[in-house]
Amino acid sequence: MPPVTPTSEESREFSTIMNEINTYRDEMTLKFIFGTESLDNFDEYVKNIEGMGLSRALEIQNAALDRYNAR
Repeated sequence: MPPVTPTSEESREFSTIMNEINTYRDEMTLKFIFGTESLDNFDEYVKNIEGMGLSRALEIQNAALDRYNAR
């Protein structure tokens, strides 16, 4: 990925979204590894991450990449 730069507003929003997603991902990874969460619930895990704003985070990254490519 080239060194893209989101705007300051995008950066704040992206950080908020990704902090929440990363925390959830880390917690669930351990649960899946240790068997406290069944892998049968993996689809629900993916839906939860999508519900946390993953598509918006991707939009922010794509907008920054588009600005980079327009240079």
